[in-house]
Order: sequence, then structure tokens, then C-alpha cells
Amino acid sequence: MNVKKLNLTNFRNYIAFSSNFSDSTNIFIGKNAQGKTSILESLYVLGLTKSHKLNKERDLIRIGTEYAKINALINLNDKDIELDIVVSKAGKKAKYNQIELERLSDYIGILNVVMFAPEDLDLVKGNPQTRRKFLDLELGQISKEYLYNLQNYRKILKQRNDLLKTLQTKNDNDLLLLDIITDQLVGFMKMIVKQRQEFLEIIKKHADRIYKNISSSEDNFVIKYLPSIKKDFKKELSNKYQYDIITGTTNLGIHRDDIEFFINKTPIKTHGSQGEMRTAVLSIKLALIDFIHQFTNNYPILLLDDVLSELDKDRQNSLLEYIKDKTQTFITSTDINEINTERIQKFKVFIIENGAIKESDKNEWQLWF
Repeated sequence: MNVKKLNLTNFRNYIAFSSNFSDSTNIFIGKNAQGKTSILESLYVLGLTKSHKLNKERDLIRIGTEYAKINALINLNDKDIELDIVVSKAGKKAKYNQIELERLSDYIGILNVVMFAPEDLDLVKGNPQTRRKFLDLELGQISKEYLYNLQNYRKILKQRNDLLKTLQTKNDNDLLLLDIITDQLVGFMKMIVKQRQEFLEIIKKHADRIYKNISSSEDNFVIKYLPSIKKDFKKELSNKYQYDIITGTTNLGIHRDDIEFFINKTPIKTHGSQGEMRTAVLSIKLALIDFIHQFTNNYPILLLDDVLSELDKDRQNSLLEYIKDKTQTFITSTDINEINTERIQKFKVFIIENGAIKESDKNEWQLWF
């Protein structure tokens, strides 16, 4: 799987952008706030239909314009495919070979993407919502069943929360409707928890092996799923009926679950060093590459947004060695010298300045820097 050509219209600070890429490694060099990250962000949106940075997706649209468009030619299983994502104030539309798809869920999973950015340290040290988002995004891009279950869970959860608020203002002890909605919620909850646990078991095996290799140690890297409901889903939810009515929200469920990461038996979030946290996140991201390949028989594209400068020489070399001959990789940096290009067999360098891009040969970028 690789992206052969990318075209952007009114995306972020780009009026228009077009470039052909190497099927191996593509390096974007430029000062801060020049548009490097926007290129990687567009590829992320192209794969997952949402930004890794923004909650308000209308901010992807260039100021003063009505829409943003991402168009790409990708090669999948030796076949060229054209993909389009259009973001407007009315929402998002996706096209596959110029045919508009009715649902975004039918589109997600065509182009698999793994991104590693400095803010990904929040996966370890951030809040539980960040880790749940990680689970939903990564599982959602390889499993239509998971997406279906998650969408239905969220729909029923909203219905249940609306009912709880209604029951606050009624002197009504008839909880029959709440029972029925809770049963529906439990059905999807069980399937989602099972899928999440199976996913984490696979990721844990890959990540533990990678962690040992990167850290040159025999330490065990452990991932634990922390469910808010331990055993009987219906019973524990039923026991919370009155509390849920008082608060007007569902206080237990997969929307309250979390993940915790350990080195041996030591929690990384509270006792890990910055180096251990970076190694943990890097191990998870590389494990995702193997996970996606295991289930789709294709390697994802890898987006490395200004992270190589954050890694010491050994970790950077381990990363570059691990992805060699596997993924098409896109790297951003302010300085080409921060990247050990001797470890990369085949690559293109692009110089970005004020939203303008120029492909550069080796002699040019060595002189430029």
C-alpha cells in the first residue's frame, strides 16, 4: 500500500498543493509553521476521515473558502485507486474512484494509517479519554464490525442518558423502559469489550517484543485493560439506576473504561521516565504496523510528525531499521541533520517554505542546510 500522488485544495494554509511521492520514504523539511504537518494531517484525514489534532473539522478548511478537498491516487494490491475526502460546513463526503459512498464507515479502512507525533506521549500520561480514542480509531480502521458496534453503542447510550434526564423530573418508579434500553446497551457493550481485549492482547505481544529490542533489556512491557464493569454488566448497571438518574448520565460502561501500561509491574504513567514513556509509545505504534499487516495483509502508511528529533540515536535507529522495507513513510523535521538518512535506503526530500513545496535532490538539500 502506498500513496502515489496527493492533491490538496483549500486545505489548512494550502490554496493548492500537488506532489508525487516515493513509495519508500518522503522527508519534508522546513521551519515551524510552514505547512509540513498539514501534509501529514491531510494523509491522516484521507485514511481515517478525521484529524488527529482538531475537534472542529471545519478548521481544516482554509479561511475564506467554503470547502477543503483531499484527493489522492493510491496503490493497493497492485491496483491504482483514487480517493477523495471533501470537508465543508455541511459535513464530510468520501469518494472511491469518483463514486460517492453513502456512509463514511464504508470508506474507513481503505487506506490504513499509523501516526506518531510528540503529543502521542499523552497515550501514556494523558487522560482516559485519549486512550479510549486510541482504541476506537485503531480498531475502527480494520474492523467494520467494531465500527458498527461502537456506533450503535453510542446511539443507545445517548437514548439512555436522555431517558435518565427525563426520569429526573418524573415521579415515576416504572423503570421498564430503562431496563429495555439497558439490555440493548449491554449487548453491544459485551461485544466491544471482547474486541478491545482481543486487540490489546495482540498489540501487547508485538509491543513487548519491540520494547525489549529498542530498550536492549529483558523488561516486560505490559498492557492492561481496565473495565469499569468487572463481571455482570446488567447487574452492575442496574445497581446504579438511582445514581444514574440523579446525575442524568450513565456512569458505567465502555465509555468509562481505560488502559494502563507497565514495565514489569511498575506503572509507566506515574513512575516511568520520559525515555521509558517514549519507548513505550514507540513500541505501541510499531506494534500497530504489525497488527494491521496481520489482519489486512498490507502495511499501513506511517506518518512521523517531528518525532525523530525527540528520539535519541539508538531509538531513532531502531525505528528506522524496524520500518525498513515495510511501510511507505512520511517524515517532517526542521533539520535534515536530525534524521539518520544513512539508515534509509530510498527517499525523497521536499523543502517547504511559506506553504510552497519543492522537491530537492541530495546536493540541493545539503547546500540548503
